[in-house]
Amino acid sequence: MMLAQANFKFEKTEHNFGTVTEGKDTLWCEFKFVNNGDEPLLISDVKTSCECTLAEWPKHSIAPGKSAYIRGGFKIEGKSGLFSKNIILIANTTPATTILTMKGQIVPAVKQ
Repeated sequence: MMLAQANFKFEKTEHNFGTVTEGKDTLWCEFKFVNNGDEPLLISDVKTSCECTLAEWPKHSIAPGKSAYIRGGFKIEGKSGLFSKNIILIANTTPATTILTMKGQIVPAVKQ
């Protein structure tokens, strides 16, 4: 017998920003998901790999069959080179932990 449960189905779990010029920006991307389980999905906690990594997520439960977004942000000020940052989602799913990854490379601005 299968227990009723919520489940993430992400369109992608990794976003590559590619090559980005250094600056004071925050890079943002969206991870779209659908709850393809049969219980309301509730994200109970979200952790990021460092203070420069941001996450926005729905604070309400997502009904079965409905979709929503996790917004991931990375503050690039003062950063250079390759980066790979994680957003760790804790939810009423099996497994309880889902990891989303943002990566890319920050290159120096061309001096005029």
